[in-house]
Amino acid sequence: MPAPRRKKKQAEPEDFGWVISFGCKTEGVLRRLKVDTNPADDTRPIDVPCLCGETHRVTVSPYRRRRAADEPFDIEVGSLDELRSS
Repeated sequence: MPAPRRKKKQAEPEDFGWVISFGCKTEGVLRRLKVDTNPADDTRPIDVPCLCGETHRVTVSPYRRRRAADEPFDIEVGSLDELRSS
């Protein structure tokens, strides 16, 4: 009888930041905002300067972890505080 196999311990996933998706009504496309810090600390709406030239009011929740380093995004900030202070 074969010995039962043990699952390998899952390594901590690499931290590629967080993604907040929002719709650009001007161009009719879905945009992705990459944030380096966890946005769970403050989920108040933010004003995001979009690539279309307009500023969009974005609800921070829901958000998710980026799955890979090469996952595409449209806009990048280190922290949501950068958008709130402007």
